[in-house]
Amino acid sequence: MKRPLDLIGLKVKVLSHSNPFFIGLSGVIVFESSKFLYIKSSKGKILMVYKADGIFEIDFKGSHQIMHGYKLMGNIVKRLKKRWTK
Repeated sequence: MKRPLDLIGLKVKVLSHSNPFFIGLSGVIVFESSKFLYIKSSKGKILMVYKADGIFEIDFKGSHQIMHGYKLMGNIVKRLKKRWTK
């Protein structure tokens, strides 16, 4: 299965993270930078989570994909470039 390229709007759950505060956090990705996911929790709070230190479960087209954060590093343009240069 292909990895999602645009993460904004997808549901996410943090399965593991170097910061124990984020473990179990779930919500919707509202913004993405090259190093951080901005997740809007069910309480309406937006939290900035460092990608490289986590393992995430992402709802993508009806399936749950488990992704290591280091694979999500870089912005969407860089991920597209990596996909098409292989």
